[in-house]
Amino acid sequence: MDTPEPAPTPQTPPPPPWTVDYRHADARRFKKYAKRFPREAESCADNLANVLELTNAKGRPDAFHVDYFRNEFGPVWRIGQTGVPHARETRLYIYAAMIGRTFYPLTIGDKNTQQADLAHLKQIANALAKEGLQ
Repeated sequence: MDTPEPAPTPQTPPPPPWTVDYRHADARRFKKYAKRFPREAESCADNLANVLELTNAKGRPDAFHVDYFRNEFGPVWRIGQTGVPHARETRLYIYAAMIGRTFYPLTIGDKNTQQADLAHLKQIANALAKEGLQ
């Protein structure tokens, strides 16, 4: 008596990869900061690439820990610079849209602008959430 082959189990397709979208970035501020502090800006960009790779590997930005990446509030995360001797402490702020699996870089700053940046980012995050980016 032949044994019937088991029916193939449906496989869940992998989720789409996380991406980076600069449409909400403060381009003027990024350009100005990169001109004044090019090593720090480049380090933050490299760290964003690393965060993107780790998030794609782990599935979510809160599924791993690296020292330069932390949550500020809700969907807003901070990426710091690393490996830059005598660096100005720099923060690249991104909005993580979980549903769209997209990181939106918003602005860049340092310790001197941190409080104003966070206040402004709360307004931006609320506006993005109202647009449906969650």
